[in-house]
Amino acid sequence: MSIRHFVRFTAAGRILMIPVRFALFGVPPAWRQLRLAARWVFASKEYYNWTYDLTDLNQAYLASYVAVVTGHSLPSIEAYLAELKHDEALRQILRERTLASPDRHSCDVEPRYGRRIGWYAIVRATKPRVIVETGVDRGLGTAVIAAALAKNAAEGAPGTVYATDIVADCGHLVAAPYKKYCELLIGDSIDLLKKFTLPVDIFIHDSDHTPEYEWSEFQAIASRLHPDSLVMSDNSALTSKLRDFANQRGLDFLFFQDQPKDHWWPGDGIGTAFTLGKKVYFPHLPATVT
Repeated sequence: MSIRHFVRFTAAGRILMIPVRFALFGVPPAWRQLRLAARWVFASKEYYNWTYDLTDLNQAYLASYVAVVTGHSLPSIEAYLAELKHDEALRQILRERTLASPDRHSCDVEPRYGRRIGWYAIVRATKPRVIVETGVDRGLGTAVIAAALAKNAAEGAPGTVYATDIVADCGHLVAAPYKKYCELLIGDSIDLLKKFTLPVDIFIHDSDHTPEYEWSEFQAIASRLHPDSLVMSDNSALTSKLRDFANQRGLDFLFFQDQPKDHWWPGDGIGTAFTLGKKVYFPHLPATVT
């Protein structure tokens, strides 16, 4: 009997291969994550809400994802991603606001957008008039959205992001000249969504990530959505609630898994409920709900 046959086709061979498989295939990825975590402990000050860059390949896949969700061309989406990457004015403001913040000892100074670059590209491509984002925290995602809205306004397509949070002093990263494109709403997001009166072009769930709360937010904002609204979730890597909501409304659902670059965290992602094959451009749509 050959060694190959013994290893592959006998119970004893399988047992003898356990430590070999562990050493060859189990240890290397675990060791890589351990090294990244050890480096991160000293290089980063964050203790929650991790920020990171995406790998180059992951960014390319994100561009394709956004192109499918919005119905816009891949080259145009890639151009928007590059636009944010080279926006040094925004980066400098975020650095300055971080250094001036009371929690600067638990925040990294250099902004790393991660999947939020996808938010930026979606906003730039579709030119929304009203965005509702739940969950602000320091305001990195809100600032990225507001920066996209500032670019849209300069092109004749103004819009506002209404961002909710239960903490009164949230959003310290959102500063001039971007602050005028953002309105902070303080209170429980479900209560605020129920009282919201404007038609919503884009809704982003990024607050309490329990499945029950996420679902309640979708139900609370449902009456303010129109047939072309995009509904997004920062929680779709963990729950199926946005997919369930898409099914409830007869929409398509697609999920993007982000891949952090040189970071121990396995990543989060973007879930979107949308209509496949439809090019979304909000200024051409009536500002009404159905």
